[in-house]
Formats: sequence, structure tokens, C-alpha cells
Amino acid sequence: MSTFPLPLFPLPDVFLFPGMFLPLHIFEPRYRMMLDFCMENGGELGMAPYPKNWVGLGLPPIPEVVGYGHIIQKESLPDGRSNIILEGIGTAEIVSLDSTEPFYIAQIVRREHERNKNVSMDLKEKIEELLVLTKRILLAEGAEEDLILKMNQILVHPYPVDFIASLIYFDFKTKQTILETTHLETKADLLKTVLLGLNLSE
Repeated sequence: MSTFPLPLFPLPDVFLFPGMFLPLHIFEPRYRMMLDFCMENGGELGMAPYPKNWVGLGLPPIPEVVGYGHIIQKESLPDGRSNIILEGIGTAEIVSLDSTEPFYIAQIVRREHERNKNVSMDLKEKIEELLVLTKRILLAEGAEEDLILKMNQILVHPYPVDFIASLIYFDFKTKQTILETTHLETKADLLKTVLLGLNLSE
């Protein structure tokens, strides 16, 4: 089993799903160091979400599986802060921690996720149903019509279920479960349950 070092950025309720683009503002000194480390070591960064209601000293706890991605854009500001865009590549299982100070560096194993390619007609219909449910939720939240029309592109997205999960707010535990799930149909079923519940509560 090959492991790789990966810096981890803990943020409350911030998940990085495969195929999503995540803008981040880096300002704390330890995370500036983390960003320097990333840029010097291939540009990969993992997002370690934790519940918003967590209270404790030091660095927060991290899940066993995290989303990771590649820094595709970096804007350095005059005062040392930076704006970056992280593109989600996949998920990784944490095998061990090399360091926790001044920031997390973990040894990870990359996990394989099923892509939206040559899928069954049944799964295709499930993804189309997820799209309809998502549009309803976004419309109820006041999303603009242009965004709703663009949502149709999800049907050809390599990670459509992950992309939808990244758009919609729901509970931490379920979102983490969907992130960890590599089987596309199982992931679609989990998300459908969430979206049906949200539609019923509208």
C-alpha cells in the first residue's frame, strides 16, 4: 500500500467533493506556512471538515476520510495573505499523522471513485431525478434562472452526485458519509433521501 504526504486544512463544515471548485482565503500564519508547503510539494491540499459546534483547544479533530484537490490558482496579496482556488480530485484515507503543528500533514492513501461514464439506464434516471430535486431546492432558495439552466450540465459531469452534494446545505454527518462513498449508485441513493427530505420541508 503506497502512502503519500498531504497537508490538511481544517475548516468548519467545508467539504471538498471530487469535481468541485473551492475558493479559499488564507490568512492565518500557520496556514500561510501550509500553503507554502503545498506549493513546494506538488500543490495538493486536503480539506478536513469538522462540525461548526465543535469547541476545544488547539487544532480540531479530523475525519478518517477527507476530500483533496489541486491548487489551480493562487493570488498572493501584499500583506502575505493569499486567495486560492482548489479543484477537487478525489478522497483520501488518512493512515497516520506526520505532524499536527503548526499544521496537519497526514500520510494518506488515495481512494478510487466511480465516474459518471457508461452508467446503466437506471442510474442515469436516478441522476436526472437528483437534478430535478436540486433545481426545486435552488428555486425555493431564490437562485437565478441562469444558474438553474446551467444545472443541466451536471448530467455529463464526471462526478454529478458529488457536485450536487457540494451545492446543497445539509447535516454534517450525512455529507461526510456521501463524501466517503465511492460507489456511484449508493451515493446517488443517499443523496436522493436527503433531497427528498429537503423538498418535503419546503
